[in-house]
Amino acid sequence: MSFVVPIRSRLTPLATVCILVLFAAPARGDVIAFWDFNNGYGVPDESIQIVHAATVGSGTLYQQRGDTDGNGKDGLAFSAPGLGIDTIDGQAMAWDDIAKSGDNDAEFFVEFSTVGFTDIQVRFDLRGNGDGADEIVSYDLKYDLNPLDDIAFSGGTIKDFAGGLSTSLLNNQPINANGSTFISETVDLAGVTAINHQPNVVIRFDDFRENGQMRIDNVLITGITAIPEPTSLGLLTLGGGLMVLRRGRKRVKLAE
Repeated sequence: MSFVVPIRSRLTPLATVCILVLFAAPARGDVIAFWDFNNGYGVPDESIQIVHAATVGSGTLYQQRGDTDGNGKDGLAFSAPGLGIDTIDGQAMAWDDIAKSGDNDAEFFVEFSTVGFTDIQVRFDLRGNGDGADEIVSYDLKYDLNPLDDIAFSGGTIKDFAGGLSTSLLNNQPINANGSTFISETVDLAGVTAINHQPNVVIRFDDFRENGQMRIDNVLITGITAIPEPTSLGLLTLGGGLMVLRRGRKRVKLAE
């Protein structure tokens, strides 16, 4: 005597994952790295380099050259609830003199990974002189995909692009920042596809012009979380379906 056990449409864990991925919500923005500079400072004024680890996410920021302020200055509170960021005013990284000529020009590098991310954006808050008279009128932006090099500078070492090579993104980017308040600046790098899915990306901000002092706070790098391409989704779903069918056939055979 034999009987047939009904095949229930029970999904394997892999098939469930495939379906969830297939019908997942659209790609979303996520934090790659964020710095609020509220973790204190332990370096003397005019240090040629101050290294800041990311407060959220993973990345390193190198504050360099110029006349760095080893204590920082008053910062700006920042909140991005959708990204899980809510920070007090605290401190901001600062330079007391960015108007020096030649190699003394203030700059900062951010080094991070974009593996799994596209459509990169960088935003920060910027404030100029405390007297409100002079304004920062422009800045430059460059990038590279190689780890930074250590180079000799005024009796110590600072970071620079490997071999001095870089690619310009913005030259003389207009901005209007004085000492009365912070302004928010966002740089959309969605069109720079070369920096997507890279284990190492380095971006440098420099040549802040027409100002003596400067403070920068709440540097935030975000990206769109990558999801599998349609071909990959199809393969995942097909694989899950085959596993369901195979499992069902085994049950029928055992019931004969």
